[in-house]
Order: sequence, then C-alpha cells, then structure tokens
Amino acid sequence: MSQTGSGTVRVIRNRPRKSTTADPMSAAATEVRTAIRKVLASWASLVADERRLQRPPRDILELSQFLCRHAEWLAAHPAAAEIVDEIGELTRTARRVAYSHGGSRVPVGSCPTCSGELVAYMRRREDSLPAEIVCDTVPDHRWPATRWATLARAIQER
Repeated sequence: MSQTGSGTVRVIRNRPRKSTTADPMSAAATEVRTAIRKVLASWASLVADERRLQRPPRDILELSQFLCRHAEWLAAHPAAAEIVDEIGELTRTARRVAYSHGGSRVPVGSCPTCSGELVAYMRRREDSLPAEIVCDTVPDHRWPATRWATLARAIQER
C-alpha cells in the first residue's frame, strides 16, 4: 500500500487478480490429479514412517519435493520398482488426459535409450503446448521438435 498526497490509500498488487470465473476442469483431469496426490501421499507416508520423519502436507508440490529429497533412499527400498511403475503409469495417464484435446498422437518407433516406444504428440498451431516425442516407458525420454534431428540420428545409430 502507498499513500498519495491527497491522503487516499492506494493498494499496489504484486500479482494479477484472480479471475472471477473458474476454468472448467474435466472430470478425468480431476480424477488423475486426485490419484497423483493419493499415490504421492502414500509413498511419502512410507518414507516418513520408515525413516521416522514428519509427513509432508498433502499438497502435490510438497509431496513431490519430499519424495525427491528421499529419492536415493527410495531407490534402495525393496518397493522401488513399485513406485517407479505407479508413478510412470500416473504420468502416462496424466499426459493422455492433458493432451487429449486436438492434435494427434503418432507412433514413431523404438526409443534409442531404452526398450520403450516413442510417440509424437503433434499439436495444432493455436495450441500452447509444443510438439514433442515422448517415450511410453520412461517419461524423461522426451524430445521437443527442436531436437528431432538429434533423435533421428540416435535412432539410426541404434
């Protein structure tokens, strides 16, 4: 807040006002978000209980950060494969829900880095998301359109 010379108080906002109309969220997006929170909270509980730590708040960002801080410990845990499978499946489901509108999904071939299959997500020109190629097994194996030539060389070399 600041005071003007006339004695009136003026409020200065650091961020834009929230919209008065809520963006509609699809039922599928709501379901996958709920599933993500539930799975992350479950794994965070396992970490907290076994390591005798305080559980993080049930907020997706806080849960994710907590799990990242304990990633090395989780990787050595007997249930490590389960967390990878569960989070991988949630990632694929979330991606399908997020990218279900417009554009197209085109199979590309085998991932040059693992045994997964590559899928190109082609977007419409007006879409705010860029086109990319993503591995269906390891979500970190992804190439934006600007790196497709590099990907093509890697596929050919394999």
